Amino acid sequence: KHGRISMLATMGYITPDLVGKFPGYLSPSANLKFVDVPNGLAAISKVPAAGWGQMVLYALYCEASSLGFGYFDEAYNKNAPGDFGWKPPLLAT
Repeated sequence: KHGRISMLATMGYITPDLVGKFPGYLSPSANLKFVDVPNGLAAISKVPAAGWGQMVLYALYCEASSLGFGYFDEAYNKNAPGDFGWKPPLLAT
């Protein structure tokens, strides 16, 4: 799990330099555009507190979904491992 996070973090650092950033506003109320946010640790002070709160809540949700509290068990135990309940069109018989 941690290796995947490290790879995503590396891609998140490199990708905006290679392909550009999203158009539009990160925070319209603060008049902050995506282009105005620098890469790396300099971004910590630029992102509004509400944005950091959203990221923390999402990370907690992802971590809680793998701890087995019982809340997510119904969705995971319904099918066999790897069976997501759909079949690709034109490939299923």
